[in-house]
Amino acid sequence: MSAGREALHLARQSGSGYVARRLQTLRDDLRSYGHDRRAAELAADIGSLHAT
Repeated sequence: MSAGREALHLARQSGSGYVARRLQTLRDDLRSYGHDRRAAELAADIGSLHAT
């Protein structure tokens, strides 16, 4: 999860569309973690990246 957080931070700072697209793929993969709170929070944060 920490690598995902680092990538999210990088995407926010750089505005990189490539990193944002890769994070979207990660967000889709996070669904396999079910009700894990950390996975859900990271997925929500990735989702908000695309809303800005």
